[in-house]
Formats: sequence, structure tokens, C-alpha cells
Amino acid sequence: MGEEMGFISKLIELVVKHDLIPARIRWRKSASGVGRLFNDVFHMLNEDGRRNLAELLYDWGIDDADEVVKMLKIERNLHGCAVALITTNSIFGIKSHIARENSNEIIIHATKCLWKNKKNWTPDVCASIENYDMGLVKGINKNIKYFCTKRRSKGDKVCEIILRKS
Repeated sequence: MGEEMGFISKLIELVVKHDLIPARIRWRKSASGVGRLFNDVFHMLNEDGRRNLAELLYDWGIDDADEVVKMLKIERNLHGCAVALITTNSIFGIKSHIARENSNEIIIHATKCLWKNKKNWTPDVCASIENYDMGLVKGINKNIKYFCTKRRSKGDKVCEIILRKS
């Protein structure tokens, strides 16, 4: 047992020393850490602070919109907004997909989230952090409305986002 642990320890040291930690492990730890940090900060703030945090995320989404459109080569339409949301969700460990789509409305379902089971993760935390998504949609197309109708943090099977032309 001791020799085996010594070998594993040396192997891990080699991986770390030569910067060979797989990107997926780095990404997962980073995305999970962002959720934990946000959750902890959210709970430290009073109502005014939480409102300011939500506004900061909304503005951040608006500010990122042009870059996201350019990077993803999407149109500034309903479908483009959905693709942008699914992509940014993916970056933060949220698996989502288009459940239904027509010319006036897209329904997105998120089925998995790195953050949902974090200690003290509540529907209020979800609502606060989704301000980024609302800002992103508004920054891409001001005529698309964002609605959250279901939340996994409230016990629903999926988080459901509806994007609708106004």
C-alpha cells in the first residue's frame, strides 16, 4: 500500500509540476468556485446589496452581448438569444437545450447545474444570478423578453426559460 501511494503521490506531483491538469478538471473546479463565491457573497449582503449585485450582473450581461454575438457568429434574433444563453450556461456548468421553438417563442430547459446543490443555494440566489442572462438577452436584442417559469432550486424537474418576441 505504501509503495502504491508513493507512486501515486509522485505521479500527481509530476502532473502538477508540468501543468498537465486536464482542462475539464480545471474548468469544473473554477465554475463550481464561481457559484460558491456568488452564493456566499449573496448571503453576506443586505437587500440593497443584493439589488446592487443583481444590477451589476445585468449590466455585465449587456456589456458581454456584442462579444458573445461576434464570438458565436449568431444573429441578433430570438434563436441567437437562445444559442447565447445555452452557450453561457454551458460555460458555468449548466446543461440546457431548446425544448420548443416557434417563430415567436423559444423554451429552454436546464436539466443540470453545478450550483443547485451548493450549501445555502436558494431560488433567490438563482434569481439574482440569472440577471446576467436577462442582461445578455437585452444586449443582444431589446425586443426579446426573458421569463423564468420553473426552477430546479424550487423543486421543479427543470429550470424553464421562455424567450419571447415583444
